[in-house]
Amino acid sequence: KMATTGTISDNKVRAGAKVSVKLTTNDVVEGFVHTKDLKMGILMLRVALKHTTLSSELKIIMAHSIKSIDINEKDSEAPKPVRQIGKKELEKREMRALAMCEDLMSELNDKATPEGQAVYDALHKTLDCTWVDSVSINVLDQVRIDPPYQEANCSSLDDDIDALNRIVKIVQSALAKSAAEN
Repeated sequence: KMATTGTISDNKVRAGAKVSVKLTTNDVVEGFVHTKDLKMGILMLRVALKHTTLSSELKIIMAHSIKSIDINEKDSEAPKPVRQIGKKELEKREMRALAMCEDLMSELNDKATPEGQAVYDALHKTLDCTWVDSVSINVLDQVRIDPPYQEANCSSLDDDIDALNRIVKIVQSALAKSAAEN
C-alpha cells in the first residue's frame, strides 16, 4: 500500500517508514526515514549502499527541496518507541559538550607557530602535555620544548634521557609531517 504526501509533517512520514522522495530537481531518493525535524525542515533518510562494506548512509534532505513523498507502508519497519529526553538530561549533555569544547580549545595556542602547534598536537595524541608560558610545551613533566620546537630545543627536566629521546622522535616526525603538508 502506497500513500503520497508533499510534506514531512505528515504523521505517516515517521522513523522507519520506507519512502521514495521526489525532489524539486526531479531526482528520487529512496530509503528509510531515520528522523525528521519539523522546526528546521529536515528529513534524514537511511539509504542502502551497494558495492561497499557499509550497509547504509544518512542523507539529509531539506523540506523545501521535496516535491512529494511516497510512503511504502508494506515494506516499512515497525514503529519504534521514541524516548523522551527531559530538560535536565539535555542540560547535562550540553554541559558535557561545553566542557569537551573548552578542553579542545585549551589545546590551541595562538602564540605558537604552526610548527609548534603541530608538535603539540602530535605529542598530545598519546602523551600528557601542556603549554607553559604560552610558548613552551611541557611533556609528562619530563621534557620541555621551547620555540622554535626543533630537536635542539628539547630539554630533559628530570635527566631521563630515554624519555627525552622518545619525545625527540615524535617531535622530528611531527615537524617532517608539517613540512610535507606545507
